[in-house]
Amino acid sequence: MRKKIVWLLVSVMLLSAVAFGGCGKKEVTAESLVKEANENMEKAKSYAGDMDMQMSMNISSEGVAMDMDMGMKGTIEYTAEPEIFHMKGTMDMSLLGLSMDMDIYSQVEDDKAIVYMGMMDEWMKSETEVDESNMQELYTIAGDGKDMTLAEETEKIDDREVYVLTTTITGEEFEEIMGVMEGMTEGIDEMNWSDVQANVTMKIYKDTVLPASVSIEMSDSGEGIESEGVTVKFNSISVVMNYTDFDSVDSITIPEEALAAQSVDSGDILDEEESILESEVSETETEAQ
Repeated sequence: MRKKIVWLLVSVMLLSAVAFGGCGKKEVTAESLVKEANENMEKAKSYAGDMDMQMSMNISSEGVAMDMDMGMKGTIEYTAEPEIFHMKGTMDMSLLGLSMDMDIYSQVEDDKAIVYMGMMDEWMKSETEVDESNMQELYTIAGDGKDMTLAEETEKIDDREVYVLTTTITGEEFEEIMGVMEGMTEGIDEMNWSDVQANVTMKIYKDTVLPASVSIEMSDSGEGIESEGVTVKFNSISVVMNYTDFDSVDSITIPEEALAAQSVDSGDILDEEESILESEVSETETEAQ
């Protein structure tokens, strides 16, 4: 009898250990990771990182075609209080070897975003309505995570383990993202993106459950943009945003010369950018002669 009681107690203890041992384990899914990462981003006071956007396009006119690559790389930083986003980088165009430094600040006040853009020692200021689909919140492209696939194996970024999630987005969703980057994608709203799909990869730090990177890759845009006999077709577009540090940026100071800049409409900024690019092209052509 005593032996039976002992074995009964041992059995109960083993079953309890198995049962309670599994209670503390939470199943990791793409949906749960995205949900937690978004919640943690909402709590983050600041972050820093970098962005890399590359485009490859084909330009044709009257039977003559040429390829051109265009890219923008830069560092990014963001603070939640006050809500300011800052990107400093360089825009490059393979055509004639053009390169131009850019400095961009965006500060949210109430329901408006004031954007300060500096190029070639000139500053411009514009005001737009706050749009949730902005660059600093590119990580939200994952949505609720229900349509994402979680890789079986983790990867490492600078010795830190990361989960890898993938999905595809429709041309309409891709167009919304590209619309945020008006400075590089002027006229992009004229394209038909209905048949386009883009691959999205999101990596999340395992230790903090915060975004490590978000990348969007699209190849072959289908129909191009035709204007005044010139057709522009995008062969590929790549956008990569890396989040390298959180809660380390104490503050972001907008330069006095930017604050004092004359206010212009968003459309005027695009016209000014085009004028500056044309000026750069003319100077480069003159130097080449």
